[in-house]
Amino acid sequence: MADFYLMTGAQCRMARSLLKWSREKLAEEANVARGTIRIFEDDTPVRESIVMDIQGVFDAHGVECNLDGSVKPRSDNIKDFRGVGGCDRFFANIEKMHKEKNTGLVCRIGRQEMLSKATGRNGLTNFERLENLSKTISVRCLLADPKIYLPGKPSFEVRIHPEARSSVISSEFAYGEEVTFAIEQDPRLSFCHPAYIVIEHPNLAKKVFDTFEKHWPEAQPYTTTTYKKPASSLDHRRAIFADDVEAKQPAYC
Repeated sequence: MADFYLMTGAQCRMARSLLKWSREKLAEEANVARGTIRIFEDDTPVRESIVMDIQGVFDAHGVECNLDGSVKPRSDNIKDFRGVGGCDRFFANIEKMHKEKNTGLVCRIGRQEMLSKATGRNGLTNFERLENLSKTISVRCLLADPKIYLPGKPSFEVRIHPEARSSVISSEFAYGEEVTFAIEQDPRLSFCHPAYIVIEHPNLAKKVFDTFEKHWPEAQPYTTTTYKKPASSLDHRRAIFADDVEAKQPAYC
């Protein structure tokens, strides 16, 4: 993946023009105030976390911002969900892709934080997001570490298949013709939310599905009686998350 680059206000104007979007439309997609878009496009500095959210929206809709100050349609079939609202947009993308090709969702979760850490603007955990998806989509999940616990009783299928895998990629998702690699956070920046790198590639998606199906029968079923979360941990995390968002705004969390 290329070095991370924050877009400029001029690029925001050009990217919006490329998509034929109004400021209101971009503000809605990025979940920021319309005035914030106007200020940013006038080249007035705004918080880097807000710039990442705006840029994440363009990345997700196929517009790439280049180091030379230009913008262009992405041609690599990659969507990049980053920033505070990145996880919310990523799970919305799964729902959108599901409507186009219903293959269900399979995922390999490699770290505890990927399930139990409150993220996004609504402060949900990915466990809760998977619960919501499972109401309309078949969801199956492999835990790659036997120490990972679920912060609640799952309504989707979960099994344990430990894998000795040391990687910057913490988790993987496959659905339709897309594969997503989740990365906890960019160590060069002070952001608290994972990035989701989505690759639209039918052959790669099939390979991930095939590997998942190979491991699924030999995996051990997850039982909530074996793994117990700390008392009120989910509520505690939400409280901490809310405090962090308020207290650490200068740190772009």
